[in-house]
Amino acid sequence: MKKITKIFLLILSFFILSEVIFSQPVQSKKFEFSTSASIWNVKFRDQETETLVNIPIRLGFFIYKGLEIEPELFLTIPEGEDLGYLLLASVSYNFRIFDKFIPFILAGGGYGNSEQSFSVAHDYGADIFAIHFGGGIKYLVSDSAALRMDYRFTKYLAEGYWLDRTDNNVFFGLSIFF
Repeated sequence: MKKITKIFLLILSFFILSEVIFSQPVQSKKFEFSTSASIWNVKFRDQETETLVNIPIRLGFFIYKGLEIEPELFLTIPEGEDLGYLLLASVSYNFRIFDKFIPFILAGGGYGNSEQSFSVAHDYGADIFAIHFGGGIKYLVSDSAALRMDYRFTKYLAEGYWLDRTDNNVFFGLSIFF
């Protein structure tokens, strides 16, 4: 529980920092709320590839020009099982090089007790750490909304060992700037 408190305080610090230093690719907007449908392609060692679908929600904070902090929480309370959670945070940079198109890159990591696939707690009995890298593009449909598409590569670490799994996620969604 102390690790969750530390992570919460770190995210709270980013909230405060975004209030003090703000600049963003969409003028006068410093927050981005986004939701998307993600299609996941998951491959375990010596098994066939699985395709999964999920709908995550993210809240981004622009802290300097195109630099953005984007926390995510995957949370599941399955009936008769332990609480499954994975708290992720990404740092992304949005390149405002075109009028309507905004390409971006991102990297981040997270902590929890479950892998990301539906955030169901697996029987590892250990802490799970995740790292991810990716990029994408946003298409501005107005001054306060954009369509977005991004790709993420995710790897998991549990009990000091990399899990025999990689995730390749493609997200299609909508962003609202405020």
